[in-house]
Amino acid sequence: MNDQELERDLRSQPSPREAGYTPTRLPMTLDGAPSAGRPSPLPRAVMLAGAGVAGALAVAVAAGVFSGSGPGVGATGSASPSARATTSPSAVASTPASGGGACGQQDVTMSAEPWGGAAGSRGTVVTLSLAGGREACMLGKGLAAEIVDADGNVLVTTAAAEPGGSVSLSPGDSFTIGITWSNWCAAVPSAPVTLSLKMSGWASFVAVPVPTSGADPVPPCMGSTEPTVLSWSGLEPQQ
Repeated sequence: MNDQELERDLRSQPSPREAGYTPTRLPMTLDGAPSAGRPSPLPRAVMLAGAGVAGALAVAVAAGVFSGSGPGVGATGSASPSARATTSPSAVASTPASGGGACGQQDVTMSAEPWGGAAGSRGTVVTLSLAGGREACMLGKGLAAEIVDADGNVLVTTAAAEPGGSVSLSPGDSFTIGITWSNWCAAVPSAPVTLSLKMSGWASFVAVPVPTSGADPVPPCMGSTEPTVLSWSGLEPQQ
């Protein structure tokens, strides 16, 4: 039989829609399907389990991405030794120490105005600043002052003040202290006389360079029955 004869034979056979063919209506739900075409419970459970595993894996992957986990995170969730940030001892040693400690004698420079006179007293104003190249420090408010003659004799001194807190001394800052010496009735001291200060925490007195262009620093006698007095005031920010 050739191709033409085969085609004529196929055309001569009736179609399924002919010869009393009645179509079968599809079920509206899965449960209404014939049992022969319904999947068995085991394959469905396997498919559901597979879908659950795939969903769990997807959630785990997404959590890893959004939590930033990556190489260097171990099984327990902690960073592995190679991933942790460490600071070497050399890096710590090379870090300069910050300021904020107590000001020592070497941290402060002092200057003064020429001596002036008023009402039987002599006075000057001392300015304290941070020495060049030094870091900010805390300057104690308590201090003692003394005046010594050229022979090293202490003529008058103040009692060391009780600690009264501290002030921050930073580059560019200046603080002033007023010094007053009153009523000297003893013999004229050997010149020149020197004013020295000792701030809280300092081990010794430090001489203050006072210009010699002012009045005589030794005050007049205002009464032999009264003691000579050296006082200070201030430690105020310089205006």
